[in-house]
Amino acid sequence: MESVARVLLVLLIIAVATSITGKLQTVKLLAARNRAMLRRFAISREEKSKVCYDLLGCFADPPAHLSIKRPPEHPSIIQTRFFLYTRADRQNPEPLQYGDDLKSIIHSRLNVSAPLRVLIHGFKGSGSDVGVTLGINFLLDEEDANIIILDWTKGAGTTYTAAAANSELVGRQLALVLLDAINLGIDPADIHIVGFSLGAHVAGCASEVLKGRNLLLGRITGLDPASPFFRRHLFREKSRKLDATDARLVDVIHTDGSQDFMDGFGLLKPIGHIDFFPNGGREQPGCTDIKNSVVVSHLKEDLLDKNIACSHLRAFQLYIESVRSQNERCKFIAWPCPHGGISYTKGTCFPMESTNWNQEMGYAADHGPLGVYYLATRAETPFCGQPIRASVTTSVDMLKTSGTLFFKIFLTNSTTLFRIQCTLSNQINEQMTFYNIAAVDFDTLTEDTASITGIISYQSTANGTEGETTQPPDSDMILFDKLTLEDRKGHRWEYCRTKTVINSYEMHVELKNEGCTL
Repeated sequence: MESVARVLLVLLIIAVATSITGKLQTVKLLAARNRAMLRRFAISREEKSKVCYDLLGCFADPPAHLSIKRPPEHPSIIQTRFFLYTRADRQNPEPLQYGDDLKSIIHSRLNVSAPLRVLIHGFKGSGSDVGVTLGINFLLDEEDANIIILDWTKGAGTTYTAAAANSELVGRQLALVLLDAINLGIDPADIHIVGFSLGAHVAGCASEVLKGRNLLLGRITGLDPASPFFRRHLFREKSRKLDATDARLVDVIHTDGSQDFMDGFGLLKPIGHIDFFPNGGREQPGCTDIKNSVVVSHLKEDLLDKNIACSHLRAFQLYIESVRSQNERCKFIAWPCPHGGISYTKGTCFPMESTNWNQEMGYAADHGPLGVYYLATRAETPFCGQPIRASVTTSVDMLKTSGTLFFKIFLTNSTTLFRIQCTLSNQINEQMTFYNIAAVDFDTLTEDTASITGIISYQSTANGTEGETTQPPDSDMILFDKLTLEDRKGHRWEYCRTKTVINSYEMHVELKNEGCTL
């Protein structure tokens, strides 16, 4: 009997175990099904998680943990306004509305036989800024056009994160106004949008709506398109920013680019059919931009002045000057650099003038060939000037050093500063030449200019290599044999004196156009 009892007990244990195992498997299966259902539900919620506004459509609402991506604010908060200016009355612009069955635009002074220009300000900007007002008048002086000012002061005056999100909604609002103008007879090919900073991406978002209706704008000019959140598709998809597909011609002026995402408000890489990089596209002459300017501006959200964004603001100033100077001799003439921006920065890209190598930056950029171009501008208004290259030829057996040769020249009532980067990693038994390109007052240097006076000094930035305890004895000075200035027409001015010692003390020099020999 005991053996039978043991058998029954074993069978009972097996049955219970089997039941428990079955139940556990069932629980696991249900749990897996529940997780799958939750995933499907989450995906469904993500697909449906959108913010929608009348006439403007829907905008994705990203996950809460990704705070740098967010939907735009409500249109009633952004309060976008559109104002039409014409030659008929520059002082009293007419407000335009979208979604009003064409009522406001029909009763406006819009001339469907004239081209349409749109100006868009950027982050912390306003449609009533002095620069915008100058742009209106200069454009109307140059051509009989319809000019629309897009004023999104409220939407651009918030935090940068919110303003970047608002740019997409504002772009769609602009698209509806443009569609009204097109429905009245404006040819899309005659529409030219000029957008500064975030305003450049507003233009790109407007284009997306029009492209969805098989309409392509004639031209978009991006003035240092904003970089933060826009340099990578992870943060801002291609459809939500400016690119070369957004118009028949997309030309871009880059003035505040940087490889460092914490520094530089503008995009450093080419994004258009024509991309201009004044002074290499980074810090501009006359500007002393704050390091890590993007971070600083976010800490001071209520402020974006020239002390923080001087180089960024320069793009708009250059474009406005290009409009005003159409009837003047000085033009923003740029040239290509086959080896890219590094060759321009080093000063090795400085070709002779040639009609095949010239492209005008700004207003008249649509008259020249496509490509990537570089040029020099002045440090103050007028920014247009004559490009000049300065060079220093070091002496044989010059000891290793790294620093900047400051070369300031005096012409009439102006001065121009060249910063020539000099780096010799080792002592070498040959001469080396270093260059820098800048712009001087237009027409102040001609072949008849007999001599040029200047001041030179050298500031070392060399740090001893790893393992060294002292600096090389000559690291705070440089020995040179020749200083040269040259223009793109082949004119040269030179100063020669073998093994001239230059350190932090200023030295006066005179360069003559008769040349010199060593």
